[in-house]
Amino acid sequence: MMPRLTFPILLVCLLAGCGTTPDSVEWRVKPQSQYYARDRAEVFEVMINLLEERGYEVTRQAAAEGEIEAQTPLLESRVRGAARQYFVTAKLRAMAPGETAVELLVHEAQEGDFGFGVTKKALASHGRYDSIFGGLEDALGEDSWLAPGTPSS
Repeated sequence: MMPRLTFPILLVCLLAGCGTTPDSVEWRVKPQSQYYARDRAEVFEVMINLLEERGYEVTRQAAAEGEIEAQTPLLESRVRGAARQYFVTAKLRAMAPGETAVELLVHEAQEGDFGFGVTKKALASHGRYDSIFGGLEDALGEDSWLAPGTPSS
């Protein structure tokens, strides 16, 4: 028999959807940052094109705020009947004239025979960070990447 106080807590947990990762946990995962010796408008446009070329669907683009959100289509998983999807959030900030900071945060959502529904979590490290930053550097051209600590902020 459950104590009286435990049952309401259990009920709230079940109704709130314990199978998903709450947004309040995401503060633990910091976005990865890179700096580029290009204007924010140029980096923004190149980032949109890069994500679309890599198969992402851009779901939100706010040039004035320097924010981009994109997602992959559903991808098959190694587990039969399961799927996963990646979400990318990019925030671009103008530093000094001609310098832009790009912050990326990658989320992975998985759905399958877990009994909990969809789980979504922010990833501290993943190959998608390197892929996007590398593609951005290639698209912006030689001498576009700035080593950490070199932007004049």
